[in-house]
Order: sequence, then C-alpha cells, then structure tokens
Amino acid sequence: MDSTPIDRRTIVRQLRNVIDPELGVNIVDLGLVYNILIVDGKVILEYTVTTPGCPMRRYLQQEIEKTLASIDEIEDYEAKIVWEPEWSVDMIKDDVEFFAHPPPQQRA
Repeated sequence: MDSTPIDRRTIVRQLRNVIDPELGVNIVDLGLVYNILIVDGKVILEYTVTTPGCPMRRYLQQEIEKTLASIDEIEDYEAKIVWEPEWSVDMIKDDVEFFAHPPPQQRA
C-alpha cells in the first residue's frame, strides 16, 4: 500500500477537467463539488448536479469516477451524489466563461 498522502488540491485540480457538457464549464467552478472527505484512506466526493432530472447525471458520475481512479494516490473512492443543499446559480464561481469548452459535436 502506498503511504503517499492524498492532497485535496490535487483532487480539485483534476476535477477541473470534468466538464458539464450542457454548460461547457468544469464541475468545480460550477459549484457542483460540495465536499471531499478522506476517511481511513478512502476519498468520498460529495457532489450534486444542476437539477434532479439532469440528463448528464450518469455521464458526470462516470467522469468523476474515472478522474478519481486516475489519481495515483487514491486507492479507494466513492463519488456520492447529494441533493442538499440544492444547487443554485449563486454557487457558480465569479467570472466563469460559459462554453469555454464547447459541447461535443453531434454526428450526422
């Protein structure tokens, strides 16, 4: 077992690569990441989505899990969706540029 400590800043930096395809903004700057807990070496990421019926919920879950799995220091993780507090546009970081990452092109 690797004894390298898990750095929350590293996790946040990597999560900035997870882009909400509907808004073209990363989930950190959107305010979707609520908490990063480290319990007995396990990373528990609490996050939400913009609406309970968000069509990108499953996609974001997969991208978050893929990102956590890619961080060498993390051996065990859980990406846990939470509904409280309810997300609002007030949680978006100031000066966010929407569609800084354009949505993927649809194939004909």
